[in-house]
Amino acid sequence: MDRQQSTSGRPRPRRQQRRSTLLLFIAVVTVVTLFTTHSDQGTFFVHARRQQQQRQQHQFTVQDSSSFRAPSYDSDSDNGASLQDRRRLELECQQILAIPPLSSSTPAPPEPFLEPTFSTLAGPPENSTWRLWYRKWTDLSAKETSTKIENAGFLLGNGQSQVLVGGGIHVERIRVSEESSWAGGPGVDRVANAPPGDGASTSDDEVEEEQYRGGNVPVEEAPQRQEALEKLRLMVKEKGQVRPREKIVGSLKGDERGFGSQLAFGELLVEEVKKFETVREYRRELDLETGVATVTFSVGDLQYKREHFCSFPDAVCVMRLQASEPKSINVRVSLSSAHENTGTAEYTNVHNRLGMRARLASNNMTTEAMVAVTTEGATGVSLANNRQVVALGFDAVTLYYTMGTGWTLQGSYPNFEDKDPHDRLTSVMDKAVGGLYGDQYLKHVQDHQTLFQGFRLDLGQIENKLPTDELLKASKEGNVGEEEAYLDALMVQYARYLLIASSRPGSLPLSGRSMWSQDQNTGLDDPSIGYKMDIDLQMNYWLAESTGLGETVTPLIDYMEKLLVPRGQDTASLYYGARGWLTHPYSNIWAHTGPTAQDQTFYLPTAAAWLCQHAWDRYLYSQDYYFLRDHAYKLMKGAAQFWVDTLVRLRDEEEGPLVVSPSFAPGHGGVTAGTAMDQQLVWQLLNNTLEAIAVVGERDRVFAQNLTTALEVVAPGLRVGSWGQLQEWSLDMDDPNERHPHLGYLWAVYPGNQVFFRNSSSSSSDEDEGEDEGGKEPTREELLEAARESLIHRGMGDRPGGNFGWAKSWRAAVWARLGDGRLAYRAVETFKRDHIFEHPNLLDFKDGLSGLLGVSAAMVEMVIQSRAPGFVDILTVADLPDQWLRKEGSVEGFRTRDGHVVSSRWEVGGTVRQVEVYASLKAGSLRVKIGSLGGEDRTPSAKVRVSQKESTKVVAYSREGDVVVLEAVAKGQTYVIDIDD
Repeated sequence: MDRQQSTSGRPRPRRQQRRSTLLLFIAVVTVVTLFTTHSDQGTFFVHARRQQQQRQQHQFTVQDSSSFRAPSYDSDSDNGASLQDRRRLELECQQILAIPPLSSSTPAPPEPFLEPTFSTLAGPPENSTWRLWYRKWTDLSAKETSTKIENAGFLLGNGQSQVLVGGGIHVERIRVSEESSWAGGPGVDRVANAPPGDGASTSDDEVEEEQYRGGNVPVEEAPQRQEALEKLRLMVKEKGQVRPREKIVGSLKGDERGFGSQLAFGELLVEEVKKFETVREYRRELDLETGVATVTFSVGDLQYKREHFCSFPDAVCVMRLQASEPKSINVRVSLSSAHENTGTAEYTNVHNRLGMRARLASNNMTTEAMVAVTTEGATGVSLANNRQVVALGFDAVTLYYTMGTGWTLQGSYPNFEDKDPHDRLTSVMDKAVGGLYGDQYLKHVQDHQTLFQGFRLDLGQIENKLPTDELLKASKEGNVGEEEAYLDALMVQYARYLLIASSRPGSLPLSGRSMWSQDQNTGLDDPSIGYKMDIDLQMNYWLAESTGLGETVTPLIDYMEKLLVPRGQDTASLYYGARGWLTHPYSNIWAHTGPTAQDQTFYLPTAAAWLCQHAWDRYLYSQDYYFLRDHAYKLMKGAAQFWVDTLVRLRDEEEGPLVVSPSFAPGHGGVTAGTAMDQQLVWQLLNNTLEAIAVVGERDRVFAQNLTTALEVVAPGLRVGSWGQLQEWSLDMDDPNERHPHLGYLWAVYPGNQVFFRNSSSSSSDEDEGEDEGGKEPTREELLEAARESLIHRGMGDRPGGNFGWAKSWRAAVWARLGDGRLAYRAVETFKRDHIFEHPNLLDFKDGLSGLLGVSAAMVEMVIQSRAPGFVDILTVADLPDQWLRKEGSVEGFRTRDGHVVSSRWEVGGTVRQVEVYASLKAGSLRVKIGSLGGEDRTPSAKVRVSQKESTKVVAYSREGDVVVLEAVAKGQTYVIDIDD
């Protein structure tokens, strides 16, 4: 009998031999099939890991995301899907991959499909107080959702990267953006892009030598520009005012070629493979307290949940899809660049990690994004090519994505070096996919809450049950009732959330203007949507320090130090022949510090002085000596040095105050000397720098003496005009019918404070800049009344052609500082009407984020404010909105300008009952002004008690009307002011 021998020496039956041969054949065929699939279609993955826990242990939990774990199965279940099931899933994957994915450049699918029908409305979320939430996404097609995402999407970010998450059912469109995705800069052919008739060099030799200079002129042209500047100064001195269209004024305009503009990055699309006809209890929400966006809905008995967040600690954004039953996640993931028309776009896929690289058309800068698709479940199958990943039959799918460019803060001045981001992004992704989702979720939430939970505002709002879009509609129609107070407080916390998401250490300053539009990549130079430093950029940070988000100001300081200062020193030398540094009102990531060619707004040399106020405030709020010595003071000294060198006499070389000349009021009017805004900014900068010298111990005695001498005679920019107004110009030529949006001449009221520390009574020895005319310095009361008169005539900032969000926000803040809650809130309402009600996500990207951030700062000012170190005012603004005072309210975690942390609570009507002061950073005195305290007749001193928390020590304090003066607070101690009936 013919038998083969087994390994044990025993003959093997022929039937067993045939079986072994058959199994070997099947194995070979399988390997060949897998190899062929990998070669032709991408990467094929079969997940065959067994689950050891029982299926009934799997729980779908909507509320507790961090506790979610991979689903499990019965131990006696089948060992994975059958080969037939795998083949079926593989075939489905192949069929799906054959269909081109949606992309940012072609947003519509071949046949538009509708989102499913929504039935059984979801109730409000119960897991947080501060959130945006909605019961529906949209009934629009996928093409239309691409254009509507700016109004409806949730903004998530980790500082460097920001994304807009849509919330759709069949197509989850995630628009990704990176703050350094900019056209222009070094490497751009500036002559080729020059506008007609601007005098640009055109010879071949000059074209080869043409470089990006940040708006500065070549060295050889510097004497000509300085000569033109001097001629204009003389003309201003002779005439008092020069018309903006005079040729000599045009000679001051700069070169904005190569300025560029911020560009969109691309899109990540997650498509449901199996379409749903009807969904129940759909709800999408953005939890401001955790920084997590969630979409939940039900189909039949299945519950689906998607979570989104962008982690600052891990430098990655995350999306997780899961369901209440295993094998229920079926999606296609694709990544697309907004710059495919450059012809440089490349797409790759390595182990289900999609990659996208492209080069920007205008400057050849590298942009790259990666998304890793990780899956959970023993029965799922995924198939991929270099453009997409299809995952079918999984229990959960988690996407990790990150993006970057070749731009770096250290490598972009003076010449741009394109540093390939690939290795950096790969390292981020390797760490992300190697971690546990639950740990990453908790790390993100803890990091976010460390900042977000530091400040609380309770305006007596009732618990909000209305979806955000319905809340906005009711507010617009005047039917919102007591939930109006919730909307106001929500705006404040939303603004704080946006700061955390958009401005973190290591990132660029917050822009928030043009990064979301997909209709771009033209590379046009457009300073109007760059960093606007005559109001927008600064307003973005008004809310930061006082509400515990000083860390978010760090990118602004870094930007000033590493980009604006070195280029701004060139501008000072070339244009003015001066030391120090400056910048004009428009800049970009390439450090554009020279003037631009914009009409009316091209010239504002005091922009640097305004920026330095944020550096000084960063020191005041943090009381960080080393920050002041190593960073803030150096910025301030350089900016002050420029003005010590360039201020001129108003009338002649020996008499009259020192002023800025030429000087422009932003956006309107003629060219004069010493406009109010310029003078106020310079005066404040010089004073702050002199205070800083006392702290750091300046050894440059010549500079200190020159600074002191200049400060003695510099005009403060505070004049009262003929119709009782605070003058915008040194000449009394204000038009009472002017409705211009800018309030530069009221800077000394807010965000400055100069007005409040003027003398409260006139003195014969106190003479203003018009001493040769016999004028006396106006008193504090006269200046405040003049500011009020000016603001009444300026209107609410909603004139046609000048309807900007920042204009209303600034008015609200100034009215709050002036103590008028009625008019401050009218400005708030005007802002909501024009920039909130038509945007369900509260984001008016066309106008920028500065308006929302600024109006939120104004509302905080209406409740509590600290104008200067040693001062805090609580509910001192009169006529606050009724809905804010109908119930008890409170504020917790407000920071003062000397580092104290103040909390307070009040009763119905705004009667303050308790104030708590934690002297966290320094000792000293503090004047606490309380609106409801009044004088002795209203609240006798016997009703006011001051104690040191958890101590029996007697606290030294005094009483001055409505002010409680804490004479000597000790660092690290908490003081409590109690006020009885």
